[in-house]
Amino acid sequence: MKESDKNRLAMTAELFKAIGHPDRLAMLERLSERPWCVCDLAASLRLNKSVASKHLSLLHDVGLLELEKKGTQVIYSLVVPCVIEMGKCSYLGVLAEKKKRLG
Repeated sequence: MKESDKNRLAMTAELFKAIGHPDRLAMLERLSERPWCVCDLAASLRLNKSVASKHLSLLHDVGLLELEKKGTQVIYSLVVPCVIEMGKCSYLGVLAEKKKRLG
């Protein structure tokens, strides 16, 4: 396997690991609608602000989000919206397969 393929696959695995938590997926869905500050996003998802901040930091570190500081607020925006479509497509595909197996 080429080194470039190894790097690509490692980065993809890191991305899947980052989105592999229900709270982070919920955050990504909300962020697909509009930018959010940490405090408002945490409140809307009923999460502790520090927990939400850690999740957002992880999503930012893998390159899914960008942040903008406005005074004491940190505003996050989704910069890779196709991750939402990938999640929906995967969910619907797996759900259809499970229904097929049961029926």
